[in-house]
Amino acid sequence: MKNLPKEIFDREKSLVGFSSSLLKHFHVEPFHETDPEIDRLLEGHKKVCVFLFDGAGKYNISLFPHTNKYLISHQKCVISSTNPPTTVAATNAFLTAKWPKENGWMGWTQYIPSLHFPLCVFPDVNDLTGEKMNYYHDGSHFFDRYCPLKKIDVLMQEKGVNAKLEYLYPLGGEKAPKNYKEMVQHATSFFKNGGEFLYSYTPHPDKELHQYGVKSLSVWNEFRKINKMIRQFVKENPDVLVISMADHGLINVKYQDIALHKELVNCLSLPMSLEGRNATFFVKEGKKEEFASLFTKYYPDFVLLTKKEVLEENIFGVGEENPHFQEFIGDFLAIAVGESVLWNSKQVLNKKTFLKAHHAGETKEEREIALSFYNL
Repeated sequence: MKNLPKEIFDREKSLVGFSSSLLKHFHVEPFHETDPEIDRLLEGHKKVCVFLFDGAGKYNISLFPHTNKYLISHQKCVISSTNPPTTVAATNAFLTAKWPKENGWMGWTQYIPSLHFPLCVFPDVNDLTGEKMNYYHDGSHFFDRYCPLKKIDVLMQEKGVNAKLEYLYPLGGEKAPKNYKEMVQHATSFFKNGGEFLYSYTPHPDKELHQYGVKSLSVWNEFRKINKMIRQFVKENPDVLVISMADHGLINVKYQDIALHKELVNCLSLPMSLEGRNATFFVKEGKKEEFASLFTKYYPDFVLLTKKEVLEENIFGVGEENPHFQEFIGDFLAIAVGESVLWNSKQVLNKKTFLKAHHAGETKEEREIALSFYNL
């Protein structure tokens, strides 16, 4: 399979396997096979708290061994993120216990045929102009209705489990925790009042990693606060099994403007979408061979797959296809195995932000997630 890392096809040690184990533990029939190792670690625990620190992959934790000594000393297993290893795909795979192929949430921007542009699915904005959608009068996001999700908290609640998902403000609204201190307070209160399962998410240190790079002082400071926060919660809640995790890791990157190769861009029928390190291309009729030849010539640190190969190799996971899945994958998928991020200066009409570190490629550093267990 064109030199793609074999781990991309490992379905046993995965985010979906982890959440499948959580469903099974709380008496919900999972959609996929569980992770036997995680099944054993969950045994006998009536209260489970999962803290997800966005971007805090195994590699990123390892860069600060002294600061992250507490996290590292409690690591029990390593699992793989989704393809692409990016927040949209990975967190929703975990929260639905289904692969991106099944739930439709695949990357930061997804081309919507009825809208005629790539949509940034989380912020609900036009990726070409930066304009807010405001598609529905009630303020709901377009993609939430386009590919609706049933998450594990609801599945657990249907079985009588007191389960809750919580996100750091502003993602979780005015009542959401606003910092690590409040994350501890909210989680402690939840379990003291009969809570059985809690998922608590923060966009840190992903934010700092993107902006400052993987070895920056700002990232070190976030990990310092994370270790302090976990240690405090574990000590104050000895009856709660605590699991800390990430959705993916990040590496330092270099940007490549595809607009510099006019003959390549002239092959495209629609804007590039999905992710800069996991990019999908819609190509004009009669131009596919030319596009493939030019792309592999200019971007050797990417693996280029045809739509047929993407489907045959289950690049976005297994299971029943979401009705919109094939709308999003285009004619070719380019997966980064080096340091490059693709962008198109002729496509981006709004101001472009260049990040020092990124994810969504298929390197070990981006894909591996360490799970740490406390109060076993």
